[in-house]
Amino acid sequence: MDKGKQIAECFKASGKSQRVWCVENGVKRSTLRYWLERVDELSERKEIVFAKIVKGGEKQC
Repeated sequence: MDKGKQIAECFKASGKSQRVWCVENGVKRSTLRYWLERVDELSERKEIVFAKIVKGGEKQC
């Protein structure tokens, strides 16, 4: 993941369009778009929450 995060951060810091940045850095646009989306997804979900599932007929405390 570190490589993908680095790609996304370098692109964002460049201020260039995806097309120009990819040509200059030898990265496919699809790869850049994947990592931009993936890094955003991971940053939005910082906390994992589990839900307790109670099956019918079980006694709750």
